[in-house]
Amino acid sequence: MFGPATVTSRWIRFAAAVLAVTGTAACSPSLDAAEHAVILLYHHVSTSSPSSTSVTPDRFEEHLEYLAQNDFAVLPLEEIVRALDGGHALPPRAVALTFDDAYESVYDEALPRLERRNWPFTVFVATDPVDDGYAGFMSWDELRDLEARGGTIGNHSADHAYLLRRQPDENHAVWRERVRDNIMHAEARLEQELEQPLPFFAYPYGEFDAPLESIVTDLGYVGFGQQSGPVGRSYEQSRLPRYPVATGFDDLDSLAEKLRTRPLPVTVLGPDSTVLAAGADAPLLRLHIPDGAYRRDAMRCYVAGQEPARIEWDGDVASIRAREPLDTGRSKYNCTAPAASGPGVFFWYSHLWIKQAQGGSETSQGVYQIGDE
Repeated sequence: MFGPATVTSRWIRFAAAVLAVTGTAACSPSLDAAEHAVILLYHHVSTSSPSSTSVTPDRFEEHLEYLAQNDFAVLPLEEIVRALDGGHALPPRAVALTFDDAYESVYDEALPRLERRNWPFTVFVATDPVDDGYAGFMSWDELRDLEARGGTIGNHSADHAYLLRRQPDENHAVWRERVRDNIMHAEARLEQELEQPLPFFAYPYGEFDAPLESIVTDLGYVGFGQQSGPVGRSYEQSRLPRYPVATGFDDLDSLAEKLRTRPLPVTVLGPDSTVLAAGADAPLLRLHIPDGAYRRDAMRCYVAGQEPARIEWDGDVASIRAREPLDTGRSKYNCTAPAASGPGVFFWYSHLWIKQAQGGSETSQGVYQIGDE
């Protein structure tokens, strides 16, 4: 039987090993290099796959060489999560490497390069394409070999569906049960086929909202999105950010900028949902941002295809609104504040939005569900 107890037991299995590495000393309360890390997200490592989700093998090699030449500590993803959750110190320049979807190119191109450096990495697997033998995806034999050669495996759902969307006439309770079954079916397959899959879940397409986060948390998972930014101790472990890396955003200057960032400590005051109705005006985001080692007066929030968003301050509270309505589908407010010292260093927070199309969805897969009712 597979369920939350199975996921929780995995924490017990590797907690002792992680603590042996990270130690038990608590970090100081200051936001420094020992209290944050950067998680990079790749999909394809190939010259023949869509550029929007790909880096070439040569560019990936350049990334790895940059990490090595600049003394980055490439750590297991679980070590970073446990350290941040438990308040344990991380080495300066801590970074984790992750891959979504289990594409064949990761096995062919990324694995040999990472194995040569003895660097850990994590692949999030949607299990149905593997079970069905889809072209371009790894097989279970390859995933087992990858695990034996230094990789770890996380859950990416069974079928990589848009989990926020409800089927026609589906109420909240039925939606919740369907999504839970989807995730746990993938869990069962990972447990059946692999040695030690992680209690980590990557949201398909990076889409999440509070009800979906609740399912993931109730099942015992740490959740990972695709909203950009470094991870820090103040961030919710149901929605940890990762930096997507793909053609057009993969040159070494762009990589270096990402790796220099620090987590901007925010508390979201509103709205409660990341999902916007079709035709909605530009959403108002309210963030509590305490004073810190950054220049709040120079903070900017960027929206793709628009001028920077308007920001109004009331003490420690920033009210942020895009200048134009957001496009249908996924959008982000990417907020950055330069460090008070250290040129080229920015504190970063990214907020996800998902806007419905007219009729509820841009496809026939159902409608985005909003809220708990």
